[in-house]
Amino acid sequence: MQNRHVIFGLLLIAIAAFAQDSGHTSVNAGVFSGSVHFSAPPPELHGQTGAPYSAEETYTSVQTLADGTHITRESSSRKLYRDSAGRTRTERPLVIASRHQKVDVPMIVEITDPVERVRYTLDTVNKVAHKQAIPERDRAVKRTAPLPDAAAARPQPSAEDAPQSSNEKLEPQTMEGLQVEGTRHTIVYPTGFEGNDRPIKVVNESWWSPELEVTVLDTRNDPRFGETTNKLINIDRSEPDPSLFLPPANYTVVEEKGDFTFKWGSESQ
Repeated sequence: MQNRHVIFGLLLIAIAAFAQDSGHTSVNAGVFSGSVHFSAPPPELHGQTGAPYSAEETYTSVQTLADGTHITRESSSRKLYRDSAGRTRTERPLVIASRHQKVDVPMIVEITDPVERVRYTLDTVNKVAHKQAIPERDRAVKRTAPLPDAAAARPQPSAEDAPQSSNEKLEPQTMEGLQVEGTRHTIVYPTGFEGNDRPIKVVNESWWSPELEVTVLDTRNDPRFGETTNKLINIDRSEPDPSLFLPPANYTVVEEKGDFTFKWGSESQ
């Protein structure tokens, strides 16, 4: 699970899409409108074969206010599928709305086929499947020396003033019927690092399934923002329906040679 530690606000919160460069959304009188930009897929994408599954990914955020009030936000953010050939399908809302927002939010469906070397991004509103070829890596490209890191050239804090981090291997567990391996990463920001008058301790635990090669549970406890949890539930090890990895028959397939943009509502006018 990449980029898991997003703090949800009270308004619409965008979920980062696999190739989203930029975009904006809005709700006016209960009508959703917006646009989102997608780039070409990365080259030489390989799928995990021989380990089919489907699952739902849930997100929970618990924030504690200064007066002790707890604010809990829960959502089902994604549905995930993978077949034995390594094809994947991800379904997720473009944004997650507050429960007070009465609006239908568009779904984004991403299908990646490493066998045919294509990626489909389904616009479920306009019934369009944007098809992109997955390029081969150019092995003739020569590696060049990296440019100097400007950050490295800046004065670095002394050892006692720098954040201290540590990693710990946890005892294996069983989650959702899978054997998982856990690691705990702890980082301590010293007093004064961010204007804090005492050390700040941030703990991240990640539980990995070697059998499926997926993260089953990821938690982060950061006193500045609260506790966040991403978890896979309802894991099904059977082979998903093959039709999930193809555009629906009633969709128009558009061959994309480069970037493209989804538009909804007033943005599509």
